[in-house]
Amino acid sequence: MKTNHFCTLISLLVVGGMAISLLGCDSDLSGINFSPNSVNDGNVRTYIGQQAVLVGLQSAVGDWYSADRSRLLSIWTRQMCAPTGLGRPQPAAWNTYTIDRSISSPDDYNWLNSYHVVKLANDIIDNAATAGVPTAYANLYVGIACFYKALALGENAAMYGSIPIDISPLQPLFVTQTAAYAEVQRLLDQAIASFQAGVPTAAEARDLNFSGDIAPNNGARWIAACYTMKARYLMHTLNYAAAVTAANSGISAAANGVYSVYTTTTGEYAPWGHWVNTEAGNPIRANKYYMDLLRGKGSTDSTATDSRRTAYFTIVTGSGATQIVGHDIYGDLGGTGDELTPGRAAGLLKYGPYNARFPLISYQENLLIRAEATARTSGVTAGALADLNAIRTGAGLTAKVAGDFATTAAFITEVLKQKYLQLQLEGQDYHDMRRVNQTDGTPLRRTGIPLRWLYPESETTTNANVPADPARNELW
Repeated sequence: MKTNHFCTLISLLVVGGMAISLLGCDSDLSGINFSPNSVNDGNVRTYIGQQAVLVGLQSAVGDWYSADRSRLLSIWTRQMCAPTGLGRPQPAAWNTYTIDRSISSPDDYNWLNSYHVVKLANDIIDNAATAGVPTAYANLYVGIACFYKALALGENAAMYGSIPIDISPLQPLFVTQTAAYAEVQRLLDQAIASFQAGVPTAAEARDLNFSGDIAPNNGARWIAACYTMKARYLMHTLNYAAAVTAANSGISAAANGVYSVYTTTTGEYAPWGHWVNTEAGNPIRANKYYMDLLRGKGSTDSTATDSRRTAYFTIVTGSGATQIVGHDIYGDLGGTGDELTPGRAAGLLKYGPYNARFPLISYQENLLIRAEATARTSGVTAGALADLNAIRTGAGLTAKVAGDFATTAAFITEVLKQKYLQLQLEGQDYHDMRRVNQTDGTPLRRTGIPLRWLYPESETTTNANVPADPARNELW
């Protein structure tokens, strides 16, 4: 996001490549790029250009959301860790909560790629109506673009605080975190209105999640995803009553989550699949803290079998381990045997394949948002209990009854614990950890964990409007 021209160049280069790769014989997209050194922005303002940008947008979202953002947050919230001596040494610094603003750092990568998503979304929002795209398809494209732009801005507001929401100037202005969250809600309302205006009646393969969400859904699955996204960021702003209302209209079936999409073709690997299968030594492994929770250690679920443990993790081939264990990376959890041997920590199974889809918003998150927000506004209702139990029984745990919780706070603790376990690697537990000030069953906080990300060098050296970084551990 250094400048608008930089983003235009990069977006068109990526879009051209991804569109040809993923659409192949479906469309002739050879005209999107005339030359890598002389990209004609006018090609975006055509129907075929909009098709290409839509595919590129969906690819870019996953590459940002499930890459360094996910890796660092999984370590900072003690789901994963990077034991020393396992391949690439770089991740070991993340265990000490080191955050580097320099160009090509994870912080810089996260910032640039999130705003790459924003630029691609703008290419659709600003041009679909005048690019010759049939109205129903334009409604679909704009709705999807608003959804993804809202996701990028919402995560950046959470991680950085004050951010730009208009990137058209060469040096974008920064708005407050409150204003950024307001823009997220506006974009999601715009997305809902676009889907409600009518989507195609014929399947649209370039919608990589719902193929156009045609009849009998008529956009309903995308609309529900927008409401769950609204609920997520209403939780960030502590607007629990509005979050309940949004979640009530949110995703209502496990099959209706929105995912990033990858393939087994070289260059189209999932970021976690790349690290698991390509990086020497499988350098990011399970953390003992997270594994202990999955094993029910120290809880009333100690005799239950949490199916997520074997669904998420596997014994690393050739490690000499005999069971699925997490590494006691900080030596503060009383680890013994395999738990103290770096190479014997469990490897990632759930998101390990090259083509593993990664959730951007899900039915499970909607249930957990609604359970917590309902408890905070109305107490432990039957509905809140049902939402919690849908997650627990889905993981092989016994259902809870109201009498199991002495207080509403105890119920919220259990909801946040299940959210931490269920939404593995998705990063939302990091936001929860800060939102509830390291209480209510969120991961153990260690001294020095960043409660915000630093503005990266790629922005600070090119944009005079970047504000000073707040204190490292400031809560907004």
